[in-house]
Amino acid sequence: MGNLTRRDVLKGLAFGSMALASGGALAACAPAAGGASGTDGASTGQGTALRYAKRASEVAGRTALETDVLVIGGGGAGLCAALAAAEQGAGVILCEKTSALGGATTLSSGKIPAVGTAQQLAKEDGDSIGACAMDIMRPSNYSVRPDLVYTVVEQSRDIVEWTEGHGAVWSVDDALYFGQTAYRMHTTEGAGAGLTDALIASTEADSAIETLLSCEMQGLVLDDESDAVVGAWGKNGSEEIAIFAGNTVLATSGFANNPDMLEQYCPEAVPAVKVVAPGATGEGILWAAELGADLQNMGAYQGHAFHGVDNDKTLEQGVANNGGIIVNQDGNRFMNEYGGYSEMSPHVLAQPDGIGYLCFTDLQREQSKKFAEWEEEGIILRGNDVSQLAAAIGADPAKLERTVSDYQKAIGAGMDKFNRSHLPASFEPPFYAVKLTGEIRHTQGGMATDVAGHVLRADKSLIEGLYAAGGCTEGFSSRGGAAYMSGNGLIQALVFGKIAGTAAATETRGEASLSTWEKSAADAYL
Repeated sequence: MGNLTRRDVLKGLAFGSMALASGGALAACAPAAGGASGTDGASTGQGTALRYAKRASEVAGRTALETDVLVIGGGGAGLCAALAAAEQGAGVILCEKTSALGGATTLSSGKIPAVGTAQQLAKEDGDSIGACAMDIMRPSNYSVRPDLVYTVVEQSRDIVEWTEGHGAVWSVDDALYFGQTAYRMHTTEGAGAGLTDALIASTEADSAIETLLSCEMQGLVLDDESDAVVGAWGKNGSEEIAIFAGNTVLATSGFANNPDMLEQYCPEAVPAVKVVAPGATGEGILWAAELGADLQNMGAYQGHAFHGVDNDKTLEQGVANNGGIIVNQDGNRFMNEYGGYSEMSPHVLAQPDGIGYLCFTDLQREQSKKFAEWEEEGIILRGNDVSQLAAAIGADPAKLERTVSDYQKAIGAGMDKFNRSHLPASFEPPFYAVKLTGEIRHTQGGMATDVAGHVLRADKSLIEGLYAAGGCTEGFSSRGGAAYMSGNGLIQALVFGKIAGTAAATETRGEASLSTWEKSAADAYL
C-alpha cells in the first residue's frame, strides 16, 4: 500500500467514530486514581479478580496459535520488534488491531535526533552523546530516567544504519531545532509514512514473520502455575483465538485516543485536536497494570500549539519563531511565542474556547513557506491597521491596540514582558492573522521497563515473559505535562522496539534478569 493510501486509512481511523468508540469502551475499564502501583496513581489489580488476563486453562476452547515471539501492535515499535526478533532466528506473530500497519509512526514527521551518523558527520563533527542526552533531558529539568535517554542516544547511529538496511533513507535537517545544540535531527525520506513503508516491506518479505491485521488482542494469557505471561487472547477478525508465545512484546501505543484515560491523566489536553494513532487506546497499559506493572509519567504527552482551526492542518510555527505573536479572543498575548511547540500547547488550550490568533506582518509573511497555501485556503484574516485586524478576529480593539503597542516598544527595548528576546526588526502594518488551537500527538507515559525492554514492577522485579516498547512505556520527555523534545517519541519507539524484539527472541522465559545501564566517561557532556 502506498504512502498516501495507508496514511489516509490511519487518519480516517484516528478521527473516525471507530477510534472514539474503541477508546470509550476501554476507558470504561480504566483504573481509578489513587491505586497502589507506581507514583502516578495506577491500580495494580493485586488482590482482585483478573479482568484482562486469563489463565492458560481458561482459553482452551479458542483457536490456538503458537510462536516464539508475539508482538502486539504494528506501529514503529512493533515493526522494529518483529524484525529484530526474526533476525535472531525467532518465529514471530505480529498482531495489529486496525486494518493497516504503521500506527503513530506513519502519522509522524519521521524525525529523530541521532549522533555520529555518516549524514551528521558530513555536516558537523562537534556533537557528542552527552550533549544530545542533556538536550533531551533539559525540558524535564533532568527529572526523567537518564538510563533510558542515554540508551537511545548511544544507539541512535545504529538505529539509523539498521533501518537503512531495511530500506529507510535518512538525511540531516538544515534547521537547528529548538532546544537542540547541534545539527542532529534526521528525517526519513517520505517522513513517517516513508519509514513505515520501508519497515513494512521488510516485514512482509520475512518468512519468519506472520502478520495478522484486524486482529484485536483483548488481554494476556498467564501460565496456570507461575503467572508468567505466555501469550495473549482476543479476536482475529471474528475468530476467538489465543496465541501462545515464548515471550510477548507489547507495542500497543499510548492512550491519547482513550477519552477517559486522557481525562484522568492529562486533563488539560482533553479539548485538544487529536492527531493521534487510531490504536492509541491504552489497553496494553491497562493489561500490564493489572499484573502489577509500575506506571510512570502518565501525565506526560506531546502537544502542538499550532493547529489551524479553519483548515484543520498543523500550521507553520516558523511564523511565530520569526516574530509573530499569538493573542486570545480578547486581543491579549498570554505567553512567549518563541519556544517548544509542545510546551506552548496547554497555554493555547487554556484560553477562552481554546482559541488563539497567530498575528504577523509582512516580515513574517516573506519568510513563510505556507502563506501562499493559506491564501488559497482562505484562512488569512487581514487588517491595514490594528482596529481592522481587531474587527477581523473579533477582538476588543483597545486591548489589541495595547498588545501591539507593547510589543512594538519591546522590540525597541530588546525584550518583552514574557522575557522574549528573539524579536523581529519591527512589527508594523499591514497585519495578518490565522486562527489556531492546540493538538495532542501522543501520550508519553506508561509501563516502566529496564534498558532491555523487560516490563517492571515497582520493586524492579520483572513480569516474566513480558516486554514492551514505544508509546505504551515510560517516556523521557517529562514527568508530567507537555514538555517535549522533537523526535523523542519516534527514537524511543525505534530503538526500544529493536531492543525488546532482540531480547524477547534470545531470552528464555523465567530466566531473564534486570538489565541496567552505567554511564561511561565517553558519554560526558563536552
